[in-house]
Amino acid sequence: MKVFRDLYIKLNGVKVEELIEQFTARCGDHWHRALDREKDAGSMGEKAFSFEHTAEDGLERAGLSLFQKEGDTWYVPNIVPLDSSQLSRDQYNKILEEFLNTIVRPSIAGLPVTAELSGDVVFLKDVVGEDEAVLFHNFSVLANKSTGSSHPCDRNRWFDFLIAVQRKRISLDTDLLIHSLMEEGWSEDRAHDLAIEYEFAIGLLDYKEGR
Repeated sequence: MKVFRDLYIKLNGVKVEELIEQFTARCGDHWHRALDREKDAGSMGEKAFSFEHTAEDGLERAGLSLFQKEGDTWYVPNIVPLDSSQLSRDQYNKILEEFLNTIVRPSIAGLPVTAELSGDVVFLKDVVGEDEAVLFHNFSVLANKSTGSSHPCDRNRWFDFLIAVQRKRISLDTDLLIHSLMEEGWSEDRAHDLAIEYEFAIGLLDYKEGR
């Protein structure tokens, strides 16, 4: 499933203020430093470095900020559209890639700083693990897709997957679950029904364990 990408910048001893000055110097026609946004973050007790992208190169006008994640690692947690209510995954990822290629990479050339962009596609096994993905596949292959998990045998295989995921404390996005079910041949309606069952079952198991 296509996902929003993440950008992580590890300073490796370089002062963040010095790096941000390099970023600012690299801003040209399509990027500029957004100091007002930085002040807003500072008023809420957070340190951030903000940039805005214009729409003149075919991409959406949007703003992004770098926040400290842990230690000397900084990241972009979100990109905010400035002319629309939301960005598609492709629009979001293209703006982040543009920031990386135009601002970040030229600035860190010759420095110990590293920048990593996560992949734009994620599969169920990447999130839940190989064994749990096998349980999911076994359920999908053997289940009656017209009745969902209502048959006792199908229900037991579905429960095996649910319990395995919950025991590993896996945070599985329901959009990914629905997408994976549909890839396995489930209809959109059945996939949504199973996603609702999943959320209820995980919530119940968590409650039983006092989480």
